[in-house]
Formats: sequence, structure tokens, C-alpha cells
Amino acid sequence: MKPFIKPLLILMLCLAGTLSRASETLFVSQWLPKSHPLYQVMEQWQRDVSAATEGELSFNVLPQAVAAPADHYNAIRDGLADISIAVLGYTPGRFPLTKLVEMPFMTHTAESNSVAFYRLAARTPAMMKEFRDVKVLALFTHGPGVVFNTRKPVRTVADLKGLKFRVGGGVVNQVAQALGANASLKPATESYELLANGVMDGVWLPFESLYTYNLQGLIKHATSFPGGLYTSTFIIMMNKNRWRELNETQQQAVQELSGETYSRELGQAFDRMDRDARIKAEKAGIKIIDAPEPLVKSVRDGVKPLLDEWKEVAVDKGIEDPDAVIERYREDIAQ
Repeated sequence: MKPFIKPLLILMLCLAGTLSRASETLFVSQWLPKSHPLYQVMEQWQRDVSAATEGELSFNVLPQAVAAPADHYNAIRDGLADISIAVLGYTPGRFPLTKLVEMPFMTHTAESNSVAFYRLAARTPAMMKEFRDVKVLALFTHGPGVVFNTRKPVRTVADLKGLKFRVGGGVVNQVAQALGANASLKPATESYELLANGVMDGVWLPFESLYTYNLQGLIKHATSFPGGLYTSTFIIMMNKNRWRELNETQQQAVQELSGETYSRELGQAFDRMDRDARIKAEKAGIKIIDAPEPLVKSVRDGVKPLLDEWKEVAVDKGIEDPDAVIERYREDIAQ
């Protein structure tokens, strides 16, 4: 072998090894405040993925979100960033099968509902098809939805009708309509401004939101419901083209840290914050009551058509036995 060929061959082999372990930076669009319990879980997931790939994958959280919260599903689909979180209900009508998970009285803890949601989607092709534009990393929910307001206790449907509420999208908006509540669809991040300026009298959110969005000094009353008045569904997703660009080892590392495991961790974060926020709220003097049975019954009667509507949509989407799907989902929650 000529003297110059051996060093050249060694250099080529080194370059080949470098290329096979090329590092990738994934850009994250984050619209949640750093105080949000999910922010820390997402950061930890990024660190875990980087460690599992021995630094091949790193993450760059952009200094500002690439779009409004309601536009993040499209933003990731279109490649404006590689990874982000979206509230599925912020785009009404787009994910009709996920509405099952948002129904009243389903969510005793965010962890149980998040795991049940991911399992439901994973075994239901028609539901997973709703997310076909992106790579799903996690599917999860927050804890039981609560009625908060600045003015008076809410013990009846009439009390609800006498107040102006901010609500999110999805089933919660339909629940408000079914009960005749005066509700407007706005992102949770606008809650403080809406309440502080008197545009709204209250919000429908889980307990953690009191402190996530700094509402504790504004809210005076809270009404909680068994299993929640509603819940909201979330997705953490990745751009499909960027997913395909990862090598097999990188994809395996991401996959092992995602799915049901990641969904559970996100739900657990919500539950921890809910527990802490409720204790703080009680100490701060916020009047918390359990919804009286007549109010619970009114809600059950008012929203029954929503579940019947979901069954019809499920059949149209190719689900042969929607009652069996509901039963299995409830069994997962109970476990």
C-alpha cells in the first residue's frame, strides 16, 4: 500500500463513523409559560432523549413560539418547528373522536385519563388517523375541569347562566352551550387579562391553572364536579419529515421514551400541581364547594346528547361497536 493511501483510508473511515453518528438539533416551539407543570416534564424528556442517544439528538427551545397556541398543530405539520404541544380542542371539529376523552365525569386524575387516552388511540386506528399529519409523541389530558369565578358560588344551572365564562375548545364549549352558559372560547393563556379587566367573570379550568396563570388573586369561588365538568386533550408531536430524517437508533430512543410512558408522566405532572394548587387555594380563602347533586344531574342530562352524537360519529368513522370502545376506555381509567 502506498504511503499516502493508508492515512487517507483511515480518514475516510473516521468520516464515515462521524456521519453515521451525525448529531441532529430539533427545534421546539414552546408557548407554555415556564411555570407550567408540563414545561418541566418536556424539558426532562428532552434531556432523557439526548442522554439515550449519547448526545446525537439535542433540542433548541426557540425564544418565542412560532405561532399562536391554536395554530401549533399546523405549525408542526408544516415544519415551522420540529416539536411542540397543542390543545386538540383549540381547533373545533378537527379531532371528533378525541371528544370521548373530554366528556364530563370521566377524569378523576390526569394520570389515569392520560394513560387511558393513549391506549384508546393506540388500539383505535380511526382515532390515531386523526393525527396522521404528525408523529405522535404523547397524548394526554389535564385533571378534572372546575368552574372558577370572581363573583358568587355556583350551585345551580341558573348561577352558571348569570356569569360570563372563558372556556377552551372541544367538548367544554359544547357543555357550556348545552347548559346555556354565557361562554367564549379563548386560550387559557389569556385568562388573567380577561378576568382582571372584567371581560369575563370566570373560567373553566383545572386547579393547577390558578397558579400556572396567576389567577389565585382574582378567583373567589370554585365548584368542583365528580370526575370533572370536562377535561381538555393535548398532543405532543413531531414533524413527520424530521422524524423520517432520524436514523433507526435515534428513532428507537425517542419511541422508547414516548408513547404511554410520556403520556403518563405528563398526566402525573398535572395531578401534582392540581393537589398543590387546591391546598393553596383553600389557604388563600377561595371558597370551594362540591357541585350539589341537582346540579350534577342537570349536567348529566344536558350533556347526554353529546355522548350519543359521539357514537354516531364513531360509526361513521368505521368503529363498529362504539359502546365497547367506551367501556374499554372506562376500564382503563378505573385501573
